[in-house]
Amino acid sequence: MGGMDVCRIRASGQRVVRTPAQAKGGDEPVCVIALQVEGSGCVSQNGRLAVLKPGDVTLFSNSRPYELRFEGAFEQRVFILPQSVVVGSIGDMDTAVALGLGGMHPGSRLLRAFGDALADASGLPEGQAVQLRAGMLETLSAVVASAVGQSPKRIPALKRYHLARIHAFIRDNLADPDLDVERIAAAMKMAPQHVHRLFEDEARTVSSTIWHLRLTACCRDLALPALGHLGVADIACRWGFSDPAHFSRRFRQAFGASPRDWRMAALAAVEVVQPLSRKGRRSDNSSR
Repeated sequence: MGGMDVCRIRASGQRVVRTPAQAKGGDEPVCVIALQVEGSGCVSQNGRLAVLKPGDVTLFSNSRPYELRFEGAFEQRVFILPQSVVVGSIGDMDTAVALGLGGMHPGSRLLRAFGDALADASGLPEGQAVQLRAGMLETLSAVVASAVGQSPKRIPALKRYHLARIHAFIRDNLADPDLDVERIAAAMKMAPQHVHRLFEDEARTVSSTIWHLRLTACCRDLALPALGHLGVADIACRWGFSDPAHFSRRFRQAFGASPRDWRMAALAAVEVVQPLSRKGRRSDNSSR
């Protein structure tokens, strides 16, 4: 409806994981807007955690690994639409995913109203559905901007296009320790100064974006039991860090713990959660 999938999800408790391999699997990049109706849960992506109660809203992307946890029965209204459409309204997805948009915020109440209208209007003409979607995205832009302390801005289409290309190139080349503005500019056939100008209104500079994504990737990999055979330095090297001591300092600055302590705590939490799947709760769901 209106160029997006409109879903009502009702289920028992479950753990949903989208792995790095799935995130890089070539699926069309989409954004998922989730409105919590009943029960509680949490959404984890980009090193951020949103805890959801009835009335709360968050969003996440299939182009990054994520984890959803619901300890009991729950219901959500979910809206899935092309990521390019959402980026046109809110800008950088990395600053918006897994934000907990509280149900008491006036904008969150408006989002629920738009969501209810879209979910309950099965015979709505396509033109009206598109208008509702546009209103929903405008409201989402304002709520996200409020949550991150920014003013909502309309991004010109050409700039949006170049930023999307650059972000995709950065994600695809994070493991290269030589990734920098000059390398990006050469690949995009731009001057380095142009790349810097494109990021002037972004939440992070080009270099900060690279560091943030590398640290987030390491954070994610350190929490994966399947990579337990790799040392901390090996995981850092996988994502472009050539100096283990430098990586450890940057990781502690970003997450408030050493990589080793973070890993121990994350793996201990997985050991607690895993028994849930033996009771019939799903451990993987690539359709979300």
